[in-house]
Amino acid sequence: MRCHLDAMIAIFTLFAATPAWADCSVSSDAAAAEKTIDPGVDSDADLVFSMSMMPAFLHIDYASVAKAKPSCKLGQFDAGTLGYSLYGDDDHGHQRIAKPDHKGKPFATMIPVVNLMKAIESSKNHQPPAKVEGYFLATIDKSGITGWIYYTGMPDADTLRHDMAQALAGTGHPIFKRNGDGKIEVFV
Repeated sequence: MRCHLDAMIAIFTLFAATPAWADCSVSSDAAAAEKTIDPGVDSDADLVFSMSMMPAFLHIDYASVAKAKPSCKLGQFDAGTLGYSLYGDDDHGHQRIAKPDHKGKPFATMIPVVNLMKAIESSKNHQPPAKVEGYFLATIDKSGITGWIYYTGMPDADTLRHDMAQALAGTGHPIFKRNGDGKIEVFV
């Protein structure tokens, strides 16, 4: 009986100490919604400009996303024939990354957006710095970054898995593409 109890304690300790089985969650914004971008509206044009520049300001590229190690696994999904795992972490902002099962394939990530025009105005007028206004879904491969969807807040994991799968499969309509050489194409 004592051996049986010791074995059960050892198994319980193993499961409790293993991070893969640890309870894990990240936050989302209940009011987060996808925003349609209209380039004819000045604020939306500023938004597209800001989104296209954020990866450079934040030093986000294929290598940096590949090295990122968010702590919480938020599920798996398929994008076309490729398998992905969604990871998240709230310790350093709302970090969300879909990592491919095979090396060398594209990643999907969420990138915070600060309206750069508002940030410049805030700086000129000695006001508090501009805040994060939303996030955009980007796919990143070795040739550059493509922005797909702008959200007014951080969506939940189910929405992200669905939208990332579509973007990684190339379905939908991109907002912009920033090539590795810095050239930007706008599609809206």
